[in-house]
Amino acid sequence: MGQFLILLIFLFGTVCVNAQSLYIKTFGNPADRPIIYLHGGPGGSMIDFEVTTAEKLAGQGFFIIAYDRRGEGRSEDDNAQFTYEQTLSDLNDLYDRYNLKSATLLGHSFGGIVGTLYADKYPEKTDRLVLAGTPVSLQESFKTILQSVTTIAESREDSALLQQVNMVKNFDPSSIYYSSGCFMLAMQSGLYTAKNPNTEATELYTRLQNNEMMKNYTSFITSNNYKTVLNPTMGFWKNESYTLIDISEKLRSLDAKGVTVYGIYGKEDGLFDTAHINIIQDAIGYENRFAWLDNCSHGVFIDQQEVFLDLLKNWIR
Repeated sequence: MGQFLILLIFLFGTVCVNAQSLYIKTFGNPADRPIIYLHGGPGGSMIDFEVTTAEKLAGQGFFIIAYDRRGEGRSEDDNAQFTYEQTLSDLNDLYDRYNLKSATLLGHSFGGIVGTLYADKYPEKTDRLVLAGTPVSLQESFKTILQSVTTIAESREDSALLQQVNMVKNFDPSSIYYSSGCFMLAMQSGLYTAKNPNTEATELYTRLQNNEMMKNYTSFITSNNYKTVLNPTMGFWKNESYTLIDISEKLRSLDAKGVTVYGIYGKEDGLFDTAHINIIQDAIGYENRFAWLDNCSHGVFIDQQEVFLDLLKNWIR
């Protein structure tokens, strides 16, 4: 029995929710404390967490449930609505399927926004909320990206990059062109990447890149003309104006509702400046519930995986 609790029990399941299939995987012992992983996006997938981190986190004594949201990643659904209402309803269905009365929500990037909205609506079902690289205000992140890329372009005397920045700055800040332009500039300028990744992170990224599941996923989304990337991006923008969301007040209210909030962020994550980090820390309200990690960018569970796992183990257990 002791070895049973130590060994990772890898469970795979595809669940039918509201007559549509969601891509779901579970890791670990269902008798252990449940953690639901919420991936970034819109238009993202849990595959990076699935390949690199899920089994290791389960090995700390947790039951991990990870899935691609409806219409995103590998959860194809031509009828997906891309609304917060449907997204939270799908989360409730996961609770029902796995007989969960409550769980810890681990939200990466946009997944932390989803987790915050769920915890605000269903605090009795949310033990803890862990934000991993989650913007509390996307507009603040966009401003940070534009400033950072401007600094990079000026230091390189890169007139073409400066021209791109100025073009994006002229877009309506509420438009999809502005948000997509900012994200592309961030990727192009390496704002999601640690400058000097440690050996473990380098090995994890190499493993992810060479993983057959990752290769199959890449083939899947390209063969579908990036449908599960583009449709949710446009859908959440049209239906929810997600690029204008600010969750800081909701985060501040969660403590009074009995939900403990934690945050894990990277100091080299180009989505955040010090002012934004201060807003997040203030919203969480407790210094011992927040970690701002050196040599770490947006992929906190890869860039500093050992620290990430230790923090979750101590916070949740």
